[in-house]
Formats: sequence, C-alpha cells, structure tokens
Amino acid sequence: MAKFKGKLFIEGDIILQTGLHIGGSKETGEIGGLDNPVIKTVKGVPYIPGSSLKGKIRCLLERTENIESKKNGEPCSCGKCNICLLFGSHSSDKKTLSRLIIRDSYLDEEHFMAEFGDFLEGEYTEEKTENIIDRITGTAQHPRTMERVPAGAKFKFSSSISFYDGDDINELVKTFIEGIRMLEDDYLGGSGTRGYGQIRFENMAFYAKNIESYSKDNKKDEIETYKNLNDVNIDNIVNKLKEKLEMNQR
Repeated sequence: MAKFKGKLFIEGDIILQTGLHIGGSKETGEIGGLDNPVIKTVKGVPYIPGSSLKGKIRCLLERTENIESKKNGEPCSCGKCNICLLFGSHSSDKKTLSRLIIRDSYLDEEHFMAEFGDFLEGEYTEEKTENIIDRITGTAQHPRTMERVPAGAKFKFSSSISFYDGDDINELVKTFIEGIRMLEDDYLGGSGTRGYGQIRFENMAFYAKNIESYSKDNKKDEIETYKNLNDVNIDNIVNKLKEKLEMNQR
C-alpha cells in the first residue's frame, strides 16, 4: 500500500439559487398533502447528505469522460481512471482507495433566520404545489405538494482529498474542481429539470495538511481562498499543495 502524504481540505458555502428538494423514499410522489418531504436531521433541520453531493459529482464526471459503465448504469469500476482513484472503484475485484471525502452539508441556521425568519415563522422549508396538465381539457390534474428548502438558503460545504505516494496531484485536484463546476451548471436533488436544485459555491477556502502535522501542531494551513469557483486557480492550488506535502520528505 502506498504511503499517505497528506490532505487537501476544500471548504465553502453552498448557496441555493432555486428551491432544493432532496427527499427520501417518497421521491416518486403521492397525491395530496405534503407527501414529498425533504431530508432533515433529527432536530428537523434540512441538510444536504454528502452522499448526494458525491454521487452527483461522480455521475457528471463519468458522463463527460465517456467512461464505459456497466450495462445496468452502475459507476465505473476500472480502478485505474482519475474518477475511480478519487471516488473509489465500484468493483469488488478492482478495489482502490477512495481519496475523496464529502461531509454532510448543514444549514447555516443563523443566516437562514436572518433571511427568512419573518416569512417562514420558524419553519425551514416552503411548500410548492405542482400539477399534471390534461392534454385534452387543458386543466390541471393530480396535484402534489413538494417540500423545498427555499432559494437563498446557505449550507456549509466541507470536503477533503487524501494523497499517497505516486498520486498525480494535479489530475486529482483538477478532476474534483471540474466536477463541482459541472454541478453548478446542473442540479442537485430531485426535479432538477423543473427548476429545482440549482446551487452555487461561494467563499471557497483550500487548506493543506501533511503527515507531519498530525504528530506536531495538528493544524491545516490555508493555501488559497476564492470568492467563487470562476476565480479558482488550479495551478496555484496544486503548486502550494505539493510544496506543503513534500515538506516531510526534506
């Protein structure tokens, strides 16, 4: 097994541009009432599961890389491409380390109350009623109520990439940045083709931590910050990350 060298931490804010619906088993919809709830913590506060973010980013990357998936639509399992090295191989006989961790993103409740407290009266979501149009009569049928986190809500994003001897740091960082940029142009959660789930990353901060740090100050060093993804300079991040990770080898 290759030697662990250190981590890159990527943190920031996820700002909802349109209402977000990440639901559970009732995603396909039932008739009447609030029958499509969003996922929440045990305290009733909506959050974005790390699995939702990781799965969507991987899917977008695999579609653009023209990676050959299994016939049933499962993720790539080659164990060799940058996506498998970053996300892990979806195979029992071609296993790879999953270098990427994406944490659950929790709602910034203070920001939410400042933005929506006067309108939602302590609730964290809005209700949106949708219908199917009868093609003959032109009338609405089968109304369903969707629960959404409203546009403008802010979630705290946290992720990290681990690096090992022999890793192509440039390719792994580049792949991840491309993936989250693609997510901004796509959607997160359900009903994205009907306007839901557009997000934007803001206040991005990149930190590095080498293996020596764990036995000394246990601190991660800030290497770059950017207001948004358009400003992110991958070359600058990679160069500073390499310098930080190689310090323990001098």
